Amino acid sequence: MRNEFDFSLRQNYQMLRKLKKIKLKDIASIVGVSVAMLSMYENEVVNLHKEKENMYRSFIISFSEEIREIHLCPVKR
Repeated sequence: MRNEFDFSLRQNYQMLRKLKKIKLKDIASIVGVSVAMLSMYENEVVNLHKEKENMYRSFIISFSEEIREIHLCPVKR
């Protein structure tokens, strides 16, 4: 029996993404889908191809502030 504190795998990844302050647009550019598609995926409206789902999960798991600084926020000169 599920209770109000049981979360789906997608909800767990969504919470982890938010804790790490990762924006959907950052993941979308890496995975190759739209922000809207990722939002619908996280809210269990649509599914992603397995390869894209694995890229989504890997990005969230391996994300660190160093990655944000190097790849997502290039230094303006």
